[in-house]
Amino acid sequence: MNYLSEFRKKKGLDKKLDLSNIQVALECAAEANKISYDYIAYIDNKTEKDSFIVHTHLNLIGRIYEQVEGMLCCIATQSFTSAEALGRVVQESSINLMYMALNGDERTITAYMAKWYDEHLRKLNEWKKEVATKDYSDKVIPLIDGRISAISHYSEYIELAKNHFSVVPSEYNELWFNSLFKRFEKLGKTVEYFSIYHRLSGSSHMTAEDTILFMMMLQYPLEARQLVAFEACSYSIMMSRVVTSTFIEAMTCCCIRHNMLDEENLNKFKKLMSRLGKATEEISKDAGIPSANDNENKERIEELQHRLGIYLRK
Repeated sequence: MNYLSEFRKKKGLDKKLDLSNIQVALECAAEANKISYDYIAYIDNKTEKDSFIVHTHLNLIGRIYEQVEGMLCCIATQSFTSAEALGRVVQESSINLMYMALNGDERTITAYMAKWYDEHLRKLNEWKKEVATKDYSDKVIPLIDGRISAISHYSEYIELAKNHFSVVPSEYNELWFNSLFKRFEKLGKTVEYFSIYHRLSGSSHMTAEDTILFMMMLQYPLEARQLVAFEACSYSIMMSRVVTSTFIEAMTCCCIRHNMLDEENLNKFKKLMSRLGKATEEISKDAGIPSANDNENKERIEELQHRLGIYLRK
């Protein structure tokens, strides 16, 4: 399948729009999504427990893949800050799915659902309390009550799962940690928490870093600012490839969790990871990965100037 053409058509992107910056990530993510879906969707579930786990995993795979596509749309249309914000969602969601696949079961999924419901209901009731004394309370409170009534059906479903899989509230936090960091830690990925997830927080939380850099660069010539901007955009592209690798790793973990053990299929994931790794390495210098020494850094900057036709004044 020509994933790039299909993506361009589905997202309504102009035929002349250059998609080279997303091609590798898109093709690898789309292929991994297809491999995992085609395998997991056709599992012959023997029990309700198996069906519960399989369908949850399929739902999460689809939801994360949609976020991957959104992130790559942002890269393609040069909305780099938005791409980083979505990249953080992809990283977090992929880690959550990986945790479910490798460390979880039907009880883990039940706790994941129940904790969301309890927290959402708590926030709705806090909202009601907050607006109770406002002059517009008679208009807003019925809307909040309507939402509470609507999600009561979720509660009924969750109660069925809790009863069927023997889950009680006192076990929630043990089954599904409050802390995302603990899930990274349990997977042996604390380094990735800091180097990927935390590094992408600048865009999702609008932290001060980019503003500080902007203010500092005002004193420099236009050419210097253009080179810094190119590096920042390249960094966003690189990180989109990094989090796509995490997505593919999560797909692999899901398939292994559902007994994909043959080397032929697992090697398909390995090849996708390898291709993405090479694409990430290729852009790493443009993205500002520190050079080994001053001479290498000088050569990198000179090569970049010649390639872009943007020259710093001597």
